Amino acid sequence: MENWIDKITGPIAPRWTLQRMRARAAGELLKRHYEGASSGYRTKAWRRSSTDANAAIGPGLARLRDVARDLVRNNPWAAGAVNSIVNETIGWGLVAKTEDARALAVWEKWALTTECDADRRHDIYGLQKLALRTIIESGEVLVRRRFRLPSDGLTIPIQLQILEPDYIDTAKDMIGLPNGGRIVQGVEFSPIGERVAYWLFREHPGSAQGFYTSSFRVPAENILHVFRSERPGQVRAPSWFAPVLLKFKDFDEYDDATLMKQKIAACLAVMVSDADGTGAPLGSADDTVTPSIDALSPGMIANLPPGRNVTVIDPPSVADYGEYSKTNLRAIAKGLGVLYENMTGDHTDLSFSAARMSRIAHQPDVEDWRWRLMVPGFCDPIWRWMMEAAAIMGEVRAITRANWSAPPLPFIDPASEGLAIMRNARAGITSMPEAIRERGGDPREVLAEIKRWNKAIDKDEIILDSDPRKMTQAGQAQAPLADLAAKFPAAPAPDPVPPAAGATP
Repeated sequence: MENWIDKITGPIAPRWTLQRMRARAAGELLKRHYEGASSGYRTKAWRRSSTDANAAIGPGLARLRDVARDLVRNNPWAAGAVNSIVNETIGWGLVAKTEDARALAVWEKWALTTECDADRRHDIYGLQKLALRTIIESGEVLVRRRFRLPSDGLTIPIQLQILEPDYIDTAKDMIGLPNGGRIVQGVEFSPIGERVAYWLFREHPGSAQGFYTSSFRVPAENILHVFRSERPGQVRAPSWFAPVLLKFKDFDEYDDATLMKQKIAACLAVMVSDADGTGAPLGSADDTVTPSIDALSPGMIANLPPGRNVTVIDPPSVADYGEYSKTNLRAIAKGLGVLYENMTGDHTDLSFSAARMSRIAHQPDVEDWRWRLMVPGFCDPIWRWMMEAAAIMGEVRAITRANWSAPPLPFIDPASEGLAIMRNARAGITSMPEAIRERGGDPREVLAEIKRWNKAIDKDEIILDSDPRKMTQAGQAQAPLADLAAKFPAAPAPDPVPPAAGATP
């Protein structure tokens, strides 16, 4: 389709005009095939931006996290959602495991005490929970490595400082640095795109004591910037509540309006009309007329003056509140990635099969939060920091890696699920060490504890029904190995087969 511009440019630049007409035709064809790409009444309100992740996220970072924090402070459903994610992901903690017993001993001495926390409030598992809670509310968290002097008396002379993302100077945005790098929303990059530094305020911008208006440069090697990355090239991250903030606000207002309606419904209101205008005013103390009534009491029978009519106001109904609340809260829970039942505590009408299917469908989200967010972004770098410092102090011989053990999924039906684990192990579908790891344990520690326990009960000549060496699963005594050998003697070895003719013996 030719327009007036094409008519003008056609004689001058025919090839360019033809390319322009083809591109326009291709765009129109695309719109016809994809309704979402078309322009019309149904799509005119859609916002279609072609910005990259940073241009889309940057302007709303501060506002989103401020609103999300206010929501968590004042809304029980929002607080329940945060607690649910933190408890499901961290539980009692993501526990470090390693073959190096000396390294593990140093780690436990430092990480399982408040020595690891710059504020001396949490052990490493408390810091894991604090970091994840900050990520959910604010979208991201900073962990700063703070070096200490040997004279400070710490097992390892480093501590961890958890910082909210407010400390990043988002206004620091520059291109064309002298070294060829750039700064994007407070994060400095090298010419090849590697994070090399963070520009941080010395105090929280919202501090009541005020803060420094200028930021300073902190090398990236001393900062962990943990957030959920959802787009390539993303430098910062918004609050996890961003998709559901408006739904939360609308539901909160609906909840307040319903409460007001319920208060009105709890009141019995009457309207009194005076047809001829001769009645005494309400509450009048006139002794010459029948006393006026402006309040009701139980069992009261009153005669009204002639011309008086009393109309009882029909209170409003709130019957639709429960169904609407469930529908809205389910949508909010889905947007946050949590189970509706965990967020609200509402487990009514939830069968065992439904609960199990819901938990199975939700578990991949929990695994992502653990193994794609917390372990690579928080746990592994902190272990590396500790090992580097321990090696410098001579506490370990070499820098080793750690594996991380997460809390097990709680049983819904312990009898059935425990029996399934035993049957899978007996059938060889899974090994016993693997089953122990799935339950959050260390097979070597479990084996050592079993050995110690068996030795202790054998010494005291105690036979327990739970001891598979002595009792069967049916509760019958196991026969000693010597008795079994006498009852079922080994078959004699077969006579050797003579070699074939011509074969080499």
